[in-house]
Amino acid sequence: MKVRFRREEIFDIIIATIILSIAFTLAFFGLRVSPLSFTIYFLVSLLAVLTGFVGHEMLHKFTAFKYDYYAEFKRWNLGLLIALVTSFFGIVFAAPGATNIYGYVDKNTNGKIAASGPVYNLILGIFFISISYILQGIGSQIAQFIGMINIWLSFFNLWPIPPLDGSKVFRWNLPIYIILLLISGYLTVKYVFML
Repeated sequence: MKVRFRREEIFDIIIATIILSIAFTLAFFGLRVSPLSFTIYFLVSLLAVLTGFVGHEMLHKFTAFKYDYYAEFKRWNLGLLIALVTSFFGIVFAAPGATNIYGYVDKNTNGKIAASGPVYNLILGIFFISISYILQGIGSQIAQFIGMINIWLSFFNLWPIPPLDGSKVFRWNLPIYIILLLISGYLTVKYVFML
């Protein structure tokens, strides 16, 4: 099945991307910066959200289409508001929406579609954290920030709470779920919370 996008879906992705980028900018950099600095931090956050959030949702969509299911991202306004509010406390609890799959999906296929997003974030997070050790100065900091966001998105989405991806991966394949949760959890502690 060929991947298709409706105009409403593209609009939802754009709105969710902008609001999440603002939320990450506020959470990590705050408001006590100059307008120029805020704009620069927003652009860095936008890059992290594009690679992390948009990539995550697109992996769900493309994987669903691969299995011949129609899938479409729908934003959740309350989740976006929660992301903005929590950003003032230095953390982004983001539930900006979800890629909905239409039709009956069996447990195995649903688990594979659900796992695709966190696995993508985990791979991308490891990649950016790794290159942050090679780069110097601001390039290193940007790569580390993008890596941190991707690792956090992987770990957060693997919580075994419906409707998060983790609940579907847990039902599909417990060993794979445990491996993904342990890796993303370890990397979250090490690179996001820096413990």
